[in-house]
Amino acid sequence: MVYAATVLTDSSQTPQPASALNVKQLVDEGRLRPVHLRIFLCCLVSLTFEGYDLVVYGATLPLLMREWNMTPAYAGFIASFGFAAAVVGAIAGGSMGDIWGRKRTIITSVVIYSFGSLICALAHAPLWFAAFRVVAGIGMGMTLQNEVGMVSEYFPARSRQAGVAAVTTGMQFGGILSALVAIVFVERYGWTSAYYFGSLPILMVPVLIRYLPEAPWILVLRNRTKQLRSVLAELRPELAPQIAAAADTAFTYPKSSERPTLTEVFAERRALSTVLFWTVYFMNIFAIYGTNTWIPKLMMNSGHSIRASLTIYLSMFVGALVASPVLGHYGDRFGAKRVSILCYLSGFVFVLLLAAPMSLPLTLLTVALVGVCTQGVQNVTHAYIADFYPPAVKSTMMGWGLSVGRFGGLLGPIAGGLLLSIHATQFVSYMAFALPCLMSALAITFVQDRFAFNRR
Repeated sequence: MVYAATVLTDSSQTPQPASALNVKQLVDEGRLRPVHLRIFLCCLVSLTFEGYDLVVYGATLPLLMREWNMTPAYAGFIASFGFAAAVVGAIAGGSMGDIWGRKRTIITSVVIYSFGSLICALAHAPLWFAAFRVVAGIGMGMTLQNEVGMVSEYFPARSRQAGVAAVTTGMQFGGILSALVAIVFVERYGWTSAYYFGSLPILMVPVLIRYLPEAPWILVLRNRTKQLRSVLAELRPELAPQIAAAADTAFTYPKSSERPTLTEVFAERRALSTVLFWTVYFMNIFAIYGTNTWIPKLMMNSGHSIRASLTIYLSMFVGALVASPVLGHYGDRFGAKRVSILCYLSGFVFVLLLAAPMSLPLTLLTVALVGVCTQGVQNVTHAYIADFYPPAVKSTMMGWGLSVGRFGGLLGPIAGGLLLSIHATQFVSYMAFALPCLMSALAITFVQDRFAFNRR
């Protein structure tokens, strides 16, 4: 039967008329269908190229330093331009996703970062390159929070954290892609080939327009009933005849009418948890972007060839990619908070281990575990946050959180470059990226789950 008389629309538990359908309940209680795969693939591919563009600088950095005679400190400074722009893009993309719509914001971000990558390939001097990375960075900052929001709002409750953790592996697919492109093309055709490749996602815009639906709560809020009925028929085909027959049915979605403002992010006793989540974003993204940028160079300093260093770099993303769905599964089973704490603590240990002399196979394994405990667990944290906040403020919260995090991402490459410039020891260099993992574990420990929107 269609969900009607007993449906509740918000935390005040006010009964709705018998003709009201709770869309969130319909989504939550469903099971995985082909429409989920379509949404997942659209988000995964666009996020993969965002991840590619975010980290491709690290893959091309050794050649850029050689061609433009850059010192490590100056190279870190150039890297910071793209990450600083991503701070602005994250705030703008979060607000746009909650106000303008997730679908439009995702498509806009793809257009911007594709164009930004194209013009980076045309740069002939470091400062022009840095300026063009600003364009790409704005687009890159707009994407993740809206795709996390889209998946979390369409996937059934039993698969939500695994779904979010899986789709955010697009960031790791992007890292793997950047390393492979660097290995296959960059040495042969030059660093520009990597940035020309990064402009290809512009070709998927028609696919996103055709196959990616708008978020269900936005369809409810804007009374786009025809589209909503079509999506619900795919999500719950067993109820499709009843939904289609009930022409006068009203649709509801809990808290969909809340204003997507920063004030609402802190409402309902979420202030402390919000600050703690943002601390996790800052600390872990500092570690992620710091290692993404400098692992190839640090490995070359340890005596590895550029090809071996890029292979080691690749292992970090492979480790995170393989582990993310597994971590998401355990997040659904045991709680994302427990999984996150364990991984961040392990990350502290594994990053420090890189300072010790190791054989190439052991280095590959350790770097892969660093990827698991920084990038892989970040995907679980995204899922945790997506469950914690109401839909109307989810992207706003993540946008601001990612902007804080990407400020950490801005500082990570700079810190690594400065340490290399003053000839700091390997231990000191790696400690700079290990300590943020420990701080992330401490911060997430004190998140107050009892104030979450979806209480576990």
